Amino acid sequence: MYMILQLYKEKYLDDIMMALAEAGVTDTIVLSGESLSHKMAFSMPLFAGFRKTIGAEKGYANIIMAIVDNEQIDFMLQELKKSDINFIDDEIGKIVLLPIKKVI
Repeated sequence: MYMILQLYKEKYLDDIMMALAEAGVTDTIVLSGESLSHKMAFSMPLFAGFRKTIGAEKGYANIIMAIVDNEQIDFMLQELKKSDINFIDDEIGKIVLLPIKKVI
């Protein structure tokens, strides 16, 4: 599976990277960025009225990508729970798993 993990809370980045490493996930790519809604509200005058509802905190986003097995994702989520981090319930981010036909 190809994992695309969207992380919305920067303070959990180190914990997630450690949990992925413990799960044996290698060749991981981490991209830093800004959410589209935040970018629009703070860079485009037309959307300036949305600044109060979006807030400064929600502008952060990281994308973590790697080739994984389902078991590795389950292990990562369990390791995070052991550290009192509930990825799903606390809405820390989203994980998308895509099937892979071939890796070259």
